[in-house]
Amino acid sequence: MEFLLNFLLNYITLSVAGIAFVLILVVLIWKRKTLSGKDKALLIILLAILAIYFGFILIVTITSGSVHPAGGPTPIRP
Repeated sequence: MEFLLNFLLNYITLSVAGIAFVLILVVLIWKRKTLSGKDKALLIILLAILAIYFGFILIVTITSGSVHPAGGPTPIRP
């Protein structure tokens, strides 16, 4: 589970997903009349998966941004 979260929250994964999202949007808008139905469906499914991924990133960012320890830091060795 830790490996999966490290992969999903990695900056490289996030940037590749962002670039893929923009490229898929451009292809869908630019070639909307020439794409076949199967190709459009595949690109829309990929776009939906990326949107869910970005929603997950947003939720993780919001929920973990307000986590603070109850007390101050305590030294391990006094």
